[in-house]
Amino acid sequence: MAASGSSKSAQERREAQREALRKQRESELRRQRTVRTVVIAAVTVAALVIVAGAGYLIYRTTRPAGPVAVPAGMAQDQPYLSFGAEEGSGAPVVELHLDFMCPYCGQFEQINGEDVAALVEDDAITLHLVPRRMLDTASTTGDYSSRAANAMVCVYEENPDAAMAFQQLMFANQPAEGTAGLTDDQIWDYAQQAGATEAVQGCLTSRTYQPWVRQVAEPYASEMQKGTPYIAIDGTQFGEWTTEGAFLAAVQAAGGSTASDAGGAEASDGGEG
Repeated sequence: MAASGSSKSAQERREAQREALRKQRESELRRQRTVRTVVIAAVTVAALVIVAGAGYLIYRTTRPAGPVAVPAGMAQDQPYLSFGAEEGSGAPVVELHLDFMCPYCGQFEQINGEDVAALVEDDAITLHLVPRRMLDTASTTGDYSSRAANAMVCVYEENPDAAMAFQQLMFANQPAEGTAGLTDDQIWDYAQQAGATEAVQGCLTSRTYQPWVRQVAEPYASEMQKGTPYIAIDGTQFGEWTTEGAFLAAVQAAGGSTASDAGGAEASDGGEG
């Protein structure tokens, strides 16, 4: 009897051990399934985040550009600032593309700037001025041309006459390529010298018209010609601007006696200076 009882007790112990092992295996399988579920969920969430982020970047890249700020009375898609005689007046239309860091633009201003200013003042031409940011990368700050062009528009908005004087001051004090360019304070100082009031300073600081420069003016100008300066008289490109007096003579020829009488004497004196 003792042997039979001892055998039964051993069998029960083995069954108990097997049951314990079975429960342990089931517990481990449940744990593994739980871990697998958590991992799959985490990977799915991460993938959704990545896809959503990529989709947002694509949206930001491909969405149409929003409206840009422009001076009062100017259409949002107008790529130039207008000076002098009214549009459609019959005066020659001079289109001028300038970058405030471009040394050749500085040369154009030195040779022809006084003539341009005199013709504008006498309403002898309609000037379409396109301020460019082509040489942003030529400044160590990466944005000098944009900042200077924005300032030009800010001054223009308040007083176009002051804008012409501001342009002359900016080229008279033009920084060299490969430098940081003029500081915002220096630009503001020249704007004040040209006649801008304190109201203009906020426009310069906030760079109100920089989006217009980059999204409207620059694309328009770069499609016409990559380099600066670009000069056209009544739609025909003019390339002899390095010869003193040639630009003025071409404008006078385009406008006939009106341009000659209105801008001739004063502009010629300015050109010689």
